[in-house]
This record gives sequence, C-alpha cells and structure tokens, in this order.
Amino acid sequence: MINKKIGLFFGTFDPIHNGHTEVAQYIVDNCFSDEVWLIITPQSPEKEFIKISNFDQRFKMAQIATNKIDKVKPSKAEQDLPIPNYTIDTLEHISEKFKNYEFSLIIGQDNFEKFKSWKSYKKIIKNYKILIYPRLGNDKKPEIETFENIIHLKGATVDINSSAIREKIKNKKLGKNYLNKDVLSFIIENNLYEK
Repeated sequence: MINKKIGLFFGTFDPIHNGHTEVAQYIVDNCFSDEVWLIITPQSPEKEFIKISNFDQRFKMAQIATNKIDKVKPSKAEQDLPIPNYTIDTLEHISEKFKNYEFSLIIGQDNFEKFKSWKSYKKIIKNYKILIYPRLGNDKKPEIETFENIIHLKGATVDINSSAIREKIKNKKLGKNYLNKDVLSFIIENNLYEK
C-alpha cells in the first residue's frame, strides 16, 4: 500500500536558488507529489571534473532555502553511496528503504534532452514517473517523451542556473534576485564562489 508520493529532485544545488524551490513548491501545490525531497548529490557523473562546494555547505544552503517551505526538504540520501552518483542506483536504494512510498524523478527539460545517455534510463522510465519542468531556451523534444510515465509540467519555468549565479557572485554582482536572502548571507559569510 502506497502511503505517500515523493518527488525526488536531484542536483548539486551549488547554490540552491529560487528556481529550484519554485519548482519544488509547484509540484507539491499541484498535487504531483505529497512531498519533494532535494537529493543533494556529492558528485554527479556529468560534473566529475567540475569543482563544487563541499557537501555540508550545499546541504546547509538547501536547509536554509526550504526551512519555511512546507513539504519540501533536503536529503542526504546520496551522501554515503559510491561516487559518482548514478540516479538509478539512488532511486533503487531509496525505494528499497521506503517500500510504502511511490517515488518520481524531477528533472529539467535540459537534462531530459540528455536522458538517453543516463545509466539504465529505460529502467528509470519503466519504474518511476518523470516530472519534467521547463527551462527557458530548451524546447527540444526527445523521442522518449511519448512514454506514459513522463509528465511535462506547464508552470515553474526556470530561467537561471547555479553556474550563472556563481559567476555573478564571483564578479560582485550578487544574485539577490535569484537567491533566498538567508542563503545569500550564508554564501557571503562563508566566502563561497569568490574565486
């Protein structure tokens, strides 16, 4: 028996920004999931050679950004799993741990365009719903979009990414329009993204 529907939103969240939290809130508000868990990724296979902030700092920023958002919370589910972290491995690990929950995968349109290159992507489609949120400038439709487990969300378009925010902070053009003010304070206090 399914007790809860949980949307799993994977990312490095370096830093977490308003686009992330708006997507998560939209998914809960529109009943696609009862809760959204932000899976903080220690090391994405796609970003193996990109320097990222340490896990604890990224987790703390996610906690700060979501502490007033009901039913959205960060998760350390991948912290102790082997790296690089493949989505299918984490999905199976979480599904085994929480057998009475139904899990779906939340990804952006930009990532969905590369989805066929993911490890065991067919297995993901077969066993999990995929909630795809729009990204500005990404409207290419991959062939696999016809599967019934794939849901294209209409709202919560994300028009910023974490790398652009890091660049703004590095160049002293602080991303206060895109960040929770307390997350921005944490970034400044900890001198993140200055180099």
